[in-house]
Amino acid sequence: MDGLLLIKKPKGMTSHDIVKRVRKILKVEKVGHVGTLDPVAEGLLPVCMGKATKLTPFLQELDKTYRGTMVFGVTTSTLDEEGEVVREVDASCLTQKQVEEVFEKFKGKILQTPPAYSAIHWQGRRLYQLARSGVKVEPPPREVEIYEFKLLNFNPGVHPEVDFELCCSKGTYIRSLCRDIGEILGYGAYQKYLCRIKVGPFRLSEAKDIKEVELIKERGQVEKILYPLSEALPHFPKVVVKKNVEKIIKWGRPLYLDHFLHLPDNLEKGDRVRVCSLDDRLLAIAKSCQSRSHFVKDQIGFKYLRVLI
Repeated sequence: MDGLLLIKKPKGMTSHDIVKRVRKILKVEKVGHVGTLDPVAEGLLPVCMGKATKLTPFLQELDKTYRGTMVFGVTTSTLDEEGEVVREVDASCLTQKQVEEVFEKFKGKILQTPPAYSAIHWQGRRLYQLARSGVKVEPPPREVEIYEFKLLNFNPGVHPEVDFELCCSKGTYIRSLCRDIGEILGYGAYQKYLCRIKVGPFRLSEAKDIKEVELIKERGQVEKILYPLSEALPHFPKVVVKKNVEKIIKWGRPLYLDHFLHLPDNLEKGDRVRVCSLDDRLLAIAKSCQSRSHFVKDQIGFKYLRVLI
């Protein structure tokens, strides 16, 4: 069973819990998730099975889109609703315009310090393990990018609540974003709610929860909800090879223009592509060494990044 499964992760379960449940339900040994969701967060969690685990590095780099709620005037130890309140102030003077102006400042590339309570490794241990042991560690800031940041709703009060939607690069911590915005505005803030609604081209509306997966498995219809390998990276252009080229790919030999039946017209040098067979099986992920408009017949056309046969 090779392919990509889109799961609706509920609040309260870890991403690893989801992997274990999928492995048990579908009886697949190789299972892995793409892009960790905190236990307090819910939403879309892509799960790779079988040979699809070889595609994980390409899926992990996809942009993520979230909807969430932040509360101003309250700061917690974990930066979300699970932590202890460490500071509380009256933030009733805060306005929607002020929040929107700060959102604008966070668009683009920013440096972000991950939360103390996170799964990042630090000298062989997870940060959350160190934090629970009372060890204070400040990991170096990371560069992330915020592509879109929209305020959806503003609820005024002593502790104003703001509903938002943002699209960001991999590795972005929304809890840290809430903390930093709260600090800039002078009131502090924490993440009250978070839901991931998109991962690259994949949407939460396409996902199934664990109970649905169990029912579909009982009906023997898992293939209906499973993205085959050839569709797991739809953002990569597809190239199609001739009938007898599979063994050339399997042996890792170079691919030239004569090996292909189809190349996209807009293919550029450096583009990553899905190398597929005539019957639409994914054979490899490769990087183009030439552009389509100037493809030289006797020069190597593609460099392999992953071979799946």
